[in-house]
Amino acid sequence: MYSYQMTADEIMQQDPKLAIIPVGSLEQHGPHLPIMTDWAIATELGKRVSKLLNGFLLPALPISTCREQMGKKGSVWMEPVTFYNMMHDIIMSLKVQGFEKVVILQCHGGIFIMTPLIRDLNAKFNPDLMVVNIDSCTFGATLYKEGIIKTNTELHAGESETAQMLCIAPETVHMDRAVDFVPQVPRPYLSYGSIYRASPSGVWGEPSYATKETGEKILERCAQLAAEEANKAFAYMQAKEKFNYSYF
Repeated sequence: MYSYQMTADEIMQQDPKLAIIPVGSLEQHGPHLPIMTDWAIATELGKRVSKLLNGFLLPALPISTCREQMGKKGSVWMEPVTFYNMMHDIIMSLKVQGFEKVVILQCHGGIFIMTPLIRDLNAKFNPDLMVVNIDSCTFGATLYKEGIIKTNTELHAGESETAQMLCIAPETVHMDRAVDFVPQVPRPYLSYGSIYRASPSGVWGEPSYATKETGEKILERCAQLAAEEANKAFAYMQAKEKFNYSYF
């Protein structure tokens, strides 16, 4: 049973100090994946990480910032300042209740406002509150190095995301429509135009390599990596002593 399936009294009895907030996005994922892809992955990864860290799990947030996916109907975003304020309010509500640690599982790579959010919260509230952001999109290099995935070209809707969706919700994946495409421009060009300017299909990667078996391996390893990184970051913050007037 996950935390959000429990009663308030049951949660009070457990008295958790660590909260986990998975964050996804509702956006196009090429012709073969559903728009819920990031949210579905965030939901599944959150469940796995909560078991490893024994934390209070919030339901995955389905909407964040994704203007780089503009062009076809179905992508839904909020303004970066709105996301900042929303996350700030959620985390402050957890702090009031006695939570001392928060892990954000970022399962959409385009939330650039996340960095100042994390830095501001820790600068203001360490050591009473420690907030860690784990961007699962950064695990690709490790997965490739360890031989779990075959390609290292993915930015969006490639092998890794497709494999995870084959594992989580195979009925929503249309492999017969999958198109491999690696744009000739670097990622920063998404600030100059939507992904459709770089890739006609909206895919940045090679989904044809994806399998359900690979998806399970990715989810298991990403949960392990997320838990390990969270523990390392919390240990780093806990080891800090006051420096003149600052604990940050």
